[in-house]
Parts: sequence; C-alpha cells; structure tokens
Amino acid sequence: MKQIEIIKTYSQKRCLVVDDVPDIRTSLKRILIDFGANDVDTAGNAEEAIDICHRHQYDLVLADYNLGAGKNGQQLLEELRFHKLLKNTALYVMVTAESGSQYVLHALEYQPDDYLAKPVSRDGLRPRLDAALLKNEALLNAKRALDKQNPLLAIKACTQVITSKSRYSNDARKMLGELLISQRRFQQALEVYQYFPEGRQPIWCRLGIARAHTGLLDYATAEQHLQTLIDENARCVEAHDLLAELYEQQNRYQQAQQVLTDAVAISPRSTERQREMGRISLRVGDDLAAVHAYRYAVKHSRNSCRELPEDYLYLAQSLSNVTRAQPETQDKFSSEALETLKAVEKKYGTQPVVAMRGRLVESEIYRSQNQPERAGSTTSEALDILHKMKFSAIQNTPVELCIDCARAFMAQGQYDAGEMLLQELARINKDPTVAVRIDKLLREPVTQEGIQYATKLNKQGILHYQAQDYVGAVIAFRDVLRELPNHIGLNLNLIQAIVSKSRGGDLSDEDAAVISSSFQRIGSIDTNSSYYDRYDYLKRHYQKLSQADGES
Repeated sequence: MKQIEIIKTYSQKRCLVVDDVPDIRTSLKRILIDFGANDVDTAGNAEEAIDICHRHQYDLVLADYNLGAGKNGQQLLEELRFHKLLKNTALYVMVTAESGSQYVLHALEYQPDDYLAKPVSRDGLRPRLDAALLKNEALLNAKRALDKQNPLLAIKACTQVITSKSRYSNDARKMLGELLISQRRFQQALEVYQYFPEGRQPIWCRLGIARAHTGLLDYATAEQHLQTLIDENARCVEAHDLLAELYEQQNRYQQAQQVLTDAVAISPRSTERQREMGRISLRVGDDLAAVHAYRYAVKHSRNSCRELPEDYLYLAQSLSNVTRAQPETQDKFSSEALETLKAVEKKYGTQPVVAMRGRLVESEIYRSQNQPERAGSTTSEALDILHKMKFSAIQNTPVELCIDCARAFMAQGQYDAGEMLLQELARINKDPTVAVRIDKLLREPVTQEGIQYATKLNKQGILHYQAQDYVGAVIAFRDVLRELPNHIGLNLNLIQAIVSKSRGGDLSDEDAAVISSSFQRIGSIDTNSSYYDRYDYLKRHYQKLSQADGES
C-alpha cells in the first residue's frame, strides 16, 4: 500500500489515547495526527475511557498498561470486549514500561493487537501501527462478519484472503483455524494447520492442532503435541492451560492441578487461571491451594467484568473445608469465611441460587463450630429461598453453581430439595454432557446417556452378587455410588448386598450406618414406583436385622 493510501487509512479511523500522564497523552495524540488521523480523543484512566467508549465507537485505542489507581490497560481491554464496546474491526495497542515477565505475559494473554515498550517515539511507533493497520484492513471483511455474529461468513472471508495469496494469508489461516474450532469443525481446522510443514509450525498453529485433536477426543495425540510444545517453550502458558483442560476431560485431576500450578507460577496475574486453579484444587481435595487461588480471584476481579459471585462462595467453601481438616485454623478461617459470605450477600443477595448457596456454606461453618441450632436455622433459610424462588432464576444462573447448590443440599441430607433444583435444571438444559452430570446426582436418571452410564457401572457389582461374592458386591456398589450417590436402584443394590452378606451373622455398626445413609438418600418411595416392593422388603429385612442385633 502506498504512503498516501496509508495516510488515508489513518484519516478514516477514530482514535482514543489512554494514559494517566497528561504530557504523554498530548504527545501521542500529536503523533497520531501527524500520521494522518483527524479524530483523536484522550482519556486519563480506564473509567474515563470506558465512559467515552459508551458514547463513541473507536477504530484504534492506544492505551498504557499502567493507568494509576483503578483498572490497568489489560483490564480496560477486558472490560471493553466484555461489554462489546470495542468491535472486532477495532485495534487495541498496549504500551507499557513494565519489564517483568509476569506483566508482559499477562498483557499478551488477552491478545491486544500489538504490545509496545516505553518509551514510544514517533519513528518507533509508525512502522508498528502501519503493520497492524494493514493487517487489520486485509482481514476487515472477516472481522465485520464477526461483529454481525456471522461466523460462517467470517470463514468465507478468511478463505478468500488465503486463496488470493495475500501477504496476510497466514494471519487469515490463524483466524480461520480458530473459527473452525469454535464451530466444532475440528477435522477441517487440522487441514488448515497442515499447510505448515512439521518443524516449521508457529506456536499458534501447534496450539490449534492440539485443540483440534482434543475436540476429536484424540487425547493422546493432543497431549503429545502440548508436552512437546511445553518442553520447547516452557513459558507458553496457553499450552499449560490447554493441557490442564485435556487432563480434566480425562478425569486426571491431580495432573491438571500440577500443570496449572506451573502455569500460575509463570503468569500469576490471570484471574481466570487462578479461578481454574481453585476449582481443580477443590476437586482433588487440596483446600488450602483452593483458598489461595480464590483469594486472588476475589481480590483482583473486584468491581470488574471478571468478578463472579462463585469466587466468593468457593473461597468461603474452601475456608470451611480447611477448618474441618485443620481445627487449629478454625477461628481465623471461619471468621474469614463468614466475612466473605457477608460480602457476597451484599453484592449478589438478590440472586436466589447465590443466596441459597451462601446459606448452605454458612450452615457448614456453624456445624464445624458445633453450633447445631444456627446450622439448622441457616439451612432452613436456604430451603425457604428454594421454595419461594421462581425457577426462571435458574435460567440466569451458571449451571455449575446450580449443580453445586443441589449437591450442597444433598450433603446436608436435604435430598428432595437438591433433586427439585436438579430436575428443573434438567428440564431447561440442552447440553448432553451437563445432562449426564445432573443424572449422576438424581435418584433416577432422566436421559438415555445417564441410564446407559448407570447400567454400565452397575454390571460389576451384579456379577459379584450373582457369584455370591457379597463382600465384592458391596465394594463394587460403594465404588459406583461415589459416581451416582443418589441413584435409587444402586442404593437398593448396595443395601441388598450388605443384607445378604450379614445373613447368619451380626450387622456391623459400619454396615448399619451405610444402609441407613442409603435409605436416607432414597427417601420415601411412592407405592406406584417400580422400586416399591423391593424397597419395602429390604426396609423390613433391615429392621429385623437391627432388632436382632439390638437384642443380642
């Protein structure tokens, strides 16, 4: 493109300069005007920039990373994209004096169009901005299609850039691969990435290949690609994140946590990564690691678009878990947990599921403090919220939080309440993977996938029972119930195996407790249920065994 055409391109762009130093704002504005820009606004901080972006659409934002008190340039970018105040066709260029690797990596993670180190001179800025603008112009049709939420048209536009053999064909390939993966067209994405010969693939291509293989459930190939990439580029945090996600999909939670630990050490300033670290740490029972991660997520997302009520709730839950495992921390951590719950109540108390979950965590804390009356009272408050709640509220609540709330009800023996919540969630849910997760907690699966899953897990216990290996059957059914704790049929199978094991002998205290817990999970069964006759028989048989044991 000729120089006069580049100047014309600048003249068509509305620009915004964001810097907390007035002299730098003035200098950068003057430079952009020298480049040909006619319309340049300035802002002294992120809040002012957000306010201006609500009133005007900008084509180019040049923002400092360090904006003084309040949000930094990275958080400004996140806010603008989250609230759709910055179009896909716009450019966002970050400027910073920070040299620490954690700052640089964090700034790059949300993918600004360019990243410049201070001091910025006219001669240094011009070639970088020219290059960014020219690339943006080449991909403009694809980006306009994304602004119109038309990914298929964006795919077509990228393909046109590639077939034209433009100097920006590889940029179009990168965008095309990401679009195909977002549309779950994984095999086609692989074909795009295979343009690059092995050994000469850029990092974004290698990451794309791993994502495509993950989407195709070819976990071994994806893992191999990611491990090689990490070995060669140890600071590639995206590879760590994707590998952790891959391990989680295979239920390899300990490995997922280790990979995230490495990623957090490299780039600790990402709220989303800390949040993921907290979630996985809770999953593996590393409550102290979860506390540290959620503390960071709460602190660094406060009053931003990244702030979530779940972070407060999971922080309080993690603190409560630690106090149970380490009673010496009870005074300190219980107090912090209750303060965290007050904060989430103040900010999000009008959201019924959030309020319910908060009451249930609070109830756990009071139980650990040996305050059963206060614990019972807060559980009653949670139940009251549930019964008064309009179930349309579930549609506006993240699935994970609804499932977690249902699980918390069940953990406190409120199975009917938990199931009520899950059944409503199942009714509105369209995601088959979520359906199976819901089915795992329901007393009776409602989807074909859930029924098949339960049948598959049930087989081993039945084989032991048919061979009259009642001890083996009890072990097998107890293992299955870790996955499907409330399934009526499986709980009845476990009760029947224990009853059969105990014939001619005493019922141990442990077995009696297991049977009692299973009957509690089953709850009351209607006489019209297909389970009723078996339930009634086992209930009577259990009562006879208990009476005989008491008499002896």
